[in-house]
Amino acid sequence: MDEVERRRLRDLMARFATGVSVVAARHGPLLAGMTANAVASISIDPPLMMASVARKAETHGAIIGSHAFAISILADDQQDLAECFARPTTAEKLTGFCGASWEEAETGSPVLEGALAFFDCRLTARHDGGDHTIFIGEIVAAGYREDAEPLLWYASAYRRFEASS
Repeated sequence: MDEVERRRLRDLMARFATGVSVVAARHGPLLAGMTANAVASISIDPPLMMASVARKAETHGAIIGSHAFAISILADDQQDLAECFARPTTAEKLTGFCGASWEEAETGSPVLEGALAFFDCRLTARHDGGDHTIFIGEIVAAGYREDAEPLLWYASAYRRFEASS
């Protein structure tokens, strides 16, 4: 695929509105996280979630090493975290976890405080997804806040939810 076709495909994919999440894992002392919108519920019985993670991301290696990951669905007041975790590797990301407050979930994975919802997952499978790996995890813990709205991603920009009247 040439660069023009690749850009067109990205523009087309940007027309799908998604929530914004941070996929994170802890492997030994390494806390790794990345902004992702390619996450989804796979099954209720058993409870399964998936996350598509770039193979070059530190989070990829941390998930493989820890056999676990957490998905924190971001609230509309967490755009700064979405932007930080979306950046390539920086000292701020690796040593400061983007300044995010977090709690250790049952699997040891970090869950961001203030997130709209979270899913703590034990890795059950992984599949080739081109330059990404599709990780499937069984949900071992989850929770949500009732007092927040989601951060959204549409047309390559962050958006806020507005209920229609």
